[in-house]
Amino acid sequence: MANRALKFCAWSGCSELVSGERYCQEHTKLSQQQADERRGSANDRGYTSRWNRYSKAFLKKPENQLCKLQLRGCDIVAKCVDHIIPPKGPSDPLFWNKSNHQAACIHCNSVKGNRIMEGKENEAHNNRNDEKSN
Repeated sequence: MANRALKFCAWSGCSELVSGERYCQEHTKLSQQQADERRGSANDRGYTSRWNRYSKAFLKKPENQLCKLQLRGCDIVAKCVDHIIPPKGPSDPLFWNKSNHQAACIHCNSVKGNRIMEGKENEAHNNRNDEKSN
């Protein structure tokens, strides 16, 4: 198997060589710290004890025990509540809107990131509701 070519760390002014990574070890840590500072804490983003209680109750319901996204590498068992449309913050009405929530495993929730992605079961459910209202 061929080795990857070395390249310079992407951090401005760093002359450390890396293979496959974007930053050298030192700058990987700094980059992550800066990202965390910009993002704010989970509590700042609305994931408070109230959210923890809500998400536990949401995931206890039989229809929310399996991951709705089921992306490649899915863990199948839902461990978190995902926002289908990412809210802009805790004051955004989408944050607490129950129709904007879906069960997800940690893997799928991480892969999805901040993109809009609705699980297949949710799509089928929404289509059935649309048909009933017509």
